Amino acid sequence: MTAIYRDLRYLRLPVPDLAAAAAFATEIFGLQAGDRDEDHARFRSDARNYALCYSKTGDTAVALTVARAEDLDTAESRLAKWSPVRLDTDACRIRQIKKGIAVKAPNGVTVELVWRPLTSGWRYHGPRDAGITGFQAVQLACTDISANEDFWTRGVGLEVSDWIGDTTFLRIDEAHHRVALYPSERDGVLGASWSVEGVNNVMQGWYFLQSRQVPVVHGPGRHAPSEAVFVTAKGPGDIYYSYAADTETGPQIAIRGPRQFSDTARSHCTWGSPCLAPEFLGGEER
Repeated sequence: MTAIYRDLRYLRLPVPDLAAAAAFATEIFGLQAGDRDEDHARFRSDARNYALCYSKTGDTAVALTVARAEDLDTAESRLAKWSPVRLDTDACRIRQIKKGIAVKAPNGVTVELVWRPLTSGWRYHGPRDAGITGFQAVQLACTDISANEDFWTRGVGLEVSDWIGDTTFLRIDEAHHRVALYPSERDGVLGASWSVEGVNNVMQGWYFLQSRQVPVVHGPGRHAPSEAVFVTAKGPGDIYYSYAADTETGPQIAIRGPRQFSDTARSHCTWGSPCLAPEFLGGEER
């Protein structure tokens, strides 16, 4: 079912101060500034024209790219019970896509399925050498985890890779996951992660964040289901930003089927790193 999707395309976040958020994205996290207008600031991390968009107005959104225009029709039919809408010409222009549909997930995050998003002809290069290689995954906070898992699997069509307790990891390709659903006392986007070249970049990122007095909320550590080495900090939009390396990728993930990990902090980090985020502590320890 997930074959209709090409990638996790972008994350859009409303922020109160575009200039402050842009400074974090570039000077602290290491993304490249992209197109900008009065209401939107976009940032690159790979070949796509943007992976992160801060906005003055509008809703929070996560986008997936479909392979063909007719895939939008298929998805619209499958999502009928959640009342999807077609994006009009102006909405598509702002998103830099040819066509798309939008639908609200049970946790309030808008999910946009887009066709022919703009790809940059220029090589990505950040303002500092953070080692970023691409936009990797989003984490979503859910007060009703069952409703959100149903939406993302039966509605959107993603497949489960693993669970930690009721935390659900969902894939669209051979990466371990592109979307993760976390039980939480709040709804919305919890965080986003960017892949980096290796463990050295994760550790360099950790020291850099500390030197800039950015709150590190989790890590450095290793994630049990995906095997990713990560460090996570808090940034604009009141979400967590992560560098991740060595995330498991390959056909074996689909072949072996979903695994159930224990609902403990050790499942979220096998190294036992300090954690200030309740969603990453496991239900038994929250």
